[in-house]
Amino acid sequence: MGTWGTTLYSNDTTLDVRDTYMGFLTEQLNNEEALKKTMEEYQDLIGDDDEEPLFWFALAETQWKIGRLTSEVKEKALEWISKDGCVALWEESGVSSEGWKKTLAGLKEKLESPMRSEKKIRKPTVINQNLWNVGDIYAYQVHTEESKKHDLYGKYVLLQKMGESPHIPTWMSSEDSSSEPVLMVIHVFNRLYDEIPAIKDIDGVRLLPSSETALPLGVLKMNRLMELTKKQHYPAEHLSFLGNAPVPANNLILPYVSPTSWNWIEKSLIYSFANYQYREYEEVEEGVFRFKE
Repeated sequence: MGTWGTTLYSNDTTLDVRDTYMGFLTEQLNNEEALKKTMEEYQDLIGDDDEEPLFWFALAETQWKIGRLTSEVKEKALEWISKDGCVALWEESGVSSEGWKKTLAGLKEKLESPMRSEKKIRKPTVINQNLWNVGDIYAYQVHTEESKKHDLYGKYVLLQKMGESPHIPTWMSSEDSSSEPVLMVIHVFNRLYDEIPAIKDIDGVRLLPSSETALPLGVLKMNRLMELTKKQHYPAEHLSFLGNAPVPANNLILPYVSPTSWNWIEKSLIYSFANYQYREYEEVEEGVFRFKE
């Protein structure tokens, strides 16, 4: 078990138990079913004096918070609190156990107080992140007040979906990335149009960098990982579909940490045109670009 503090959720076990139980409720299981499945998931902890208390503490606190605390879970948690459950973990590590004892005292006070009313657990809305096919090209019309400061207001910018990528790349995590949302990756053509152009108008137009820094250091990001957190953030009224065209083979999808939200796309475009529109860059190796010195 990993631990980094003396608060209730400053360790792996309580975090995992809480998230597992809430996950079952999110799947719309009733409280009895969610509790049963959570206990089955962590049956190895029952009987383990080092970690069993953490199981009941996390379960009791979470159930109390959402108005579903059962008498069984409450009794188990209070029983372990009376025994200073898990205090040995901090004493053995040489860290003062006073902080943990205060946490348990606070938990006891909470569990013995009137429980909150039952909170409805809604199933998360799954938002379609991939609204375009690979190769699709859209004309985006710049329209915000900020764009007027940069003489971009009313101009059209061409965006193309070049691929897809998980939000958290596999090189950043040892976890299975298959559970991560797959987002669309777009690139931007470095030309402004007064009217909606035709696809043929992109011939010979270079791409617009989105950032000067990437991994490895100094390599240009030539594309953007797009995230749609709310349906209303997608700027459909400002996008016009032009058609589909081949994607440049040498535009690599570089590792990303922070995606661009669709409601920030215009700010991102304004920044890129203001800083990179006239800067020259070169391909130093296949798919790797840097600004010319």
